[in-house]
Amino acid sequence: MSKIFACVLIALVALYCIFPYCSNAFAAEYSWARITKDSVCLYADEDCSKEMFYLEKSYYVEILNTLDKTYQVSVMTGAEGFPAVLGYVRKIEATPMEVTPLSPVYPTERIRVTTDSAQLKLLPVSSAEIVIVATTTQQLSYYGKLKYYGKEWYYVYFGGKFGYVETGDVTAPVIALHPTPLEQPVIKPQPPDDNNDDTTNETNKQNTPAAEILLIVFVVLLAGGLTLALFLPGNGKKTDVFDTDI
Repeated sequence: MSKIFACVLIALVALYCIFPYCSNAFAAEYSWARITKDSVCLYADEDCSKEMFYLEKSYYVEILNTLDKTYQVSVMTGAEGFPAVLGYVRKIEATPMEVTPLSPVYPTERIRVTTDSAQLKLLPVSSAEIVIVATTTQQLSYYGKLKYYGKEWYYVYFGGKFGYVETGDVTAPVIALHPTPLEQPVIKPQPPDDNNDDTTNETNKQNTPAAEILLIVFVVLLAGGLTLALFLPGNGKKTDVFDTDI
């Protein structure tokens, strides 16, 4: 019987030791991440040194790989005219989700050229290489915006090419929040006003001397009463009678 007990004990100890590793091994992998903050950037590299564009708040990106400090993600689900874009987001800037989000996962917004022509640039700078040119009234697939050296650009897809277009050459995208509401931040109660604290402390200071005086008077009266009680003549007689009785 003692051998069985020893075997069970050893088995329990072994399970306890390997449980953390097992739990990590079987932990559910996140498939989606939600953009819950403003100005969350999609980067072209794992080091987050090459900005692509800011992702739309309240929408989702698909997690392809979990790295040390970033998620490798896919933006868009490959809808017609909106091919997926691969990139990286910082873990601290995205909220991983275990459930599949409601559609649309990412907004499929089209913007229109308002000038005679709009040049799609390889990079968000005026001197960058021109990828393709869109003419007036033609529509571009919008992905996000990026502010670079004081000028705003839109990252778009047109004619089988990705590129940046100046915001002044196209209409502005109108994008509503995702149907799933964002969690509201918890508002912590405000600490009491310092002025109120000062007033309370001042009141306490004013009340403290009066209380101390009353306490001193009470102690003096009590001491005087006890002294009188000990030395009154009646008390001496009582003591003599008591001694005689004994």
